[in-house]
Order: sequence, then C-alpha cells, then structure tokens
Amino acid sequence: MGIIRTQSIKNSINLYIGIIIGAINTILVFPFVFEANPEYWGLLQLLVSYSIVISSFSHLGGPSILIRYFPKIHDKGKLISFSLFLSLVGFLLFFFIFSVFKDYLLSELKLNLLLSDNFHFIAILVFSIIFFEIFNSLSKSFLDSTTPVFLNEVALRFYILVLLVCYHFKLFDFSFMLSAYVAGYFFQLLIILFLQFKHHRITFSFKWNIIEIKSQIKYGVYVISGGGAAALVARLDMIMIEYFMDLKQVAYYGLAFFIASVIKTPSRSIAAISSPLLAKAFEQNNSTEIKDIYRKSSINLLIIGALLFLGIWLNIDEILSILPEKFQQGKQVIFYIGLAQIFNLMTGVNGLIIINSDFYKLDLYLNILLVVLTIIINVLLIPVYGIEGAAMATATSLFIYNFLKLLVVKVKINVQPFSFNTYKVIALACIVYFLVPVIPLDFSNDFFSIIIRSIIIVLLYSIPILYFNLSDDITQFVQNTYAKLRYNK
Repeated sequence: MGIIRTQSIKNSINLYIGIIIGAINTILVFPFVFEANPEYWGLLQLLVSYSIVISSFSHLGGPSILIRYFPKIHDKGKLISFSLFLSLVGFLLFFFIFSVFKDYLLSELKLNLLLSDNFHFIAILVFSIIFFEIFNSLSKSFLDSTTPVFLNEVALRFYILVLLVCYHFKLFDFSFMLSAYVAGYFFQLLIILFLQFKHHRITFSFKWNIIEIKSQIKYGVYVISGGGAAALVARLDMIMIEYFMDLKQVAYYGLAFFIASVIKTPSRSIAAISSPLLAKAFEQNNSTEIKDIYRKSSINLLIIGALLFLGIWLNIDEILSILPEKFQQGKQVIFYIGLAQIFNLMTGVNGLIIINSDFYKLDLYLNILLVVLTIIINVLLIPVYGIEGAAMATATSLFIYNFLKLLVVKVKINVQPFSFNTYKVIALACIVYFLVPVIPLDFSNDFFSIIIRSIIIVLLYSIPILYFNLSDDITQFVQNTYAKLRYNK
C-alpha cells in the first residue's frame, strides 16, 4: 500500500486543488456568468456528457486493455500500438456513423435547437477524450497517475476559469468561448502525449500475436460494454432532463450534482493507482494483496467521503444562499446524490476488482442492468418530480448497482470490504450529523457561518477517527505530517 498511499496523497492534493478551482467555476463563476442565459451552461454540460458516453464505447476497450495486460506482456510496444490502433478504429467507426447519420440522429433525439446547432463539437471532444484516456492508461501503467490527474483536474479547470473570466468581461462572444472550451480538451491530449514521449514510454511494435489479440479483444468487448454502460448511467440523468425538460434545467441540475459529486473525489485518486496494482495482484494470484487494497480503500474512502458529506449538507442553506436565486433549487438533488456517493465510496474498489478478475464479464451484465434500471426510473420520476426525480433515479440505481457488486466480489472472490471500524465510522458520522445542528450558531455572514461550522464538524469528526485509529493509513499520514512539521521547525 506504500505506492497507493504516496500517489493517492499526491493525487488527492491535485484533486482538491481541482475541486477548489471547480468549485469556484461551478458555484461562484458559472451561475453568475450565465445567469441571463443558463441554457448556455446547460449546452456545455450536454456536449461533454454526450462526448463522454460516446467515447466510452468508441475506444473499443483500448485504455482498459492497456492497463490489464501491461504486467503480462514483455514487449510493451506491441500492447501500446495495438491499444492505439484499436481506439483509432473505434473513433473512425464513430466518425463515419456520426457523419452519415447525423441529421437522422438529431431528429430522433429531438434535441434543443441550441444543442443541435453545436452538435458537431462532439466529434472533436470524442477524439480528444478517447486518446487522452489511452495515454492516461499508459501513464498509470508506469505507476504515474499524478500527471493525468493534474492535467484533467487542475490544468483543464484553470483553463476553463480563465475562459469564463474573459467571457464575463466581454473579451469575446459565446461562439468563440464555446470553440475555445472544446479546444481545451484537445490541448490536454497534446500535453499528455508530449509527456509520454518525453519520458520514453511510447514504443511501437506491430508483431502482434493472434492469440494475444483475440484474448485482448474479447476482454475489450466486455470492458467497453460495461464501461460504456457505466458512463451512460453517469450522464443519463442530464441527457434525459434535456429530453423531458430543457437546457436550463440541465444547468440547475448540473450545479447541484457537482456539489454532491465532490464527495466521490477521493475515489478517483485511489482508483487511479489501485487499478494497475490490482492487475498485478491478480496476475500473481495474490489474494492477500487484493483483500488489503479492498479493505483499506473502503475505510479510507468512507471516512473522507462522510466528512465531505457532513461539511456540505450541514452548510447547505448557506452554500445555496451564495448563488443566484434561480440556481438555488437543487437542495434535495444534493442530498440524494450525496447519500448514494457515500455508499459508493463505502464499497471501495469493488468495480476494479471485478474488471481485473476472471469474472470481468459480470461487469458487463451489471452495467446493462444499471442502464435499464436508470432509464426506467428516470422515465417514471423526471416527468413527476423534475430534477429531484432524476436525482432519486440516479441514487436508487447506484445503491442497487453497488450492492450487487458487493455480492459478486463476496461470492466469486470471497472478500468483502467491511470491518468493525466501518460501523464505528458510520455511527460517528450520524452523531456529528445530529449534534452539529443543535449547536447555536447565529451569524449574519453566511461565509463566516460556513467556516465556523466546518471547523466544528472537522474537530468533532476527526479527533475520534485519530484517537480510536479507525484507519491505519490516515493515522500514519497525520503522524508523518506532524513529524515533518516538527522537524522543519
């Protein structure tokens, strides 16, 4: 767990810097910049949503193949060149379908006119996302997950912040801003490509082994279907809100969803480095290492995720009061999505375990079930409850999905992520949840209220976590940090 701890900490720093920039963008900039035209913000979110869904199918499993087979294949050039070739074929196939059937697809999807007029940007976004993911996987395979995390979470968000500020001061119009926004995804692809060449990680060999290729394609078919289904579910709520409602509601929902999604941020830093290590552990049939990664990921993610949920939800009225009035309608969206994300974190890296095991095919079936559930529940709830219905649909689907993944890992691999400390953390979070609201805090300044209440939450929550040593990793990190601070003095 040393590599996981080190890179998770580095990734977490990048992720939380990204969260700060993302929060500034989403809470303090986007709503005010697009207060008069929230449909513009909805357009940006929908273009990215469609592109992520399409790219998740179009890469044909190339990024996942690269990570899974990297420890197994001695000639890395063969694997890299095949993964790139496979993803290129997938993109060209998508581009052909996109070009030939674009008008038919637009009429069938019944898109908003603003979205239809700018749908062509999706081709550029899909290309950029596909090949960024390929080089992201290559970087991870060399156990460098920090670089892609920095590019995606910090650099891209800062670039968007600069764009928003320039647009706000009317340095250019929305048409230019939209083009520059899409170009940002292409720029980060060029940067990560340059860095892989700089570190001499890219080699090519076209002496492909037919047996190896068949195995990789078979794996890729299942992973692409499962991963594509997961991406579809993650963005399906926004797509269906646009279908049943309009782009403005997408903007309102997207803001609330972002606030709640801050809770799952730690999972990305741990998943980024856990994936190649789990692939290696399965290759070596090291069940002890698999169990260790599973248990530690679960307790660490639960502790951090629960703290973030408490900090957000117990300050939610003050947070929403900062926003323009029309953007204050997503309070229950934050609650439903937040609870679902806590359960998601609690289950640890179960999805990565399934994908890297011999039972990876089950990931496809679970994701298909998730898509069907999400569509059905969204169709039932959005027309009745609006954006809150979309949140309830997504939360319900995620609860069922993660519970089923828990069962699969337990039945097939005979490991589960929970310990007695899991229940202690849940109990502690509940105590803080009910205790903090009864503490009298009556400040006229909302920012001051958020700061003071957040300090109280951190103290009431973190002191018992450290005192009872509910996570070895977190306790050791705090002790090491304290020791370094004392030494530097």
